[in-house]
Amino acid sequence: MACQQAVDATSEGVVKTYNHAFTLAFEVPGSICSEGEDVTAGQLVAALRKRIDALVSNDELLEAIGAPFDSFCETD
Repeated sequence: MACQQAVDATSEGVVKTYNHAFTLAFEVPGSICSEGEDVTAGQLVAALRKRIDALVSNDELLEAIGAPFDSFCETD
């Protein structure tokens, strides 16, 4: 279902586009540093992939991410 603002903008012949920022929580186990300074890029990638795969396979991605925390119009 299209949002009302997008429908209104399209009817005027001008299509506004928006940029949205989202947050996805995930965890990296096994760190020996209390602030996580030993976590590598490879560990982050592996943890993100594991989290996303689990959310997609359980059809929980949209619920886990929720609404954007920041948005702005790209085409003003």
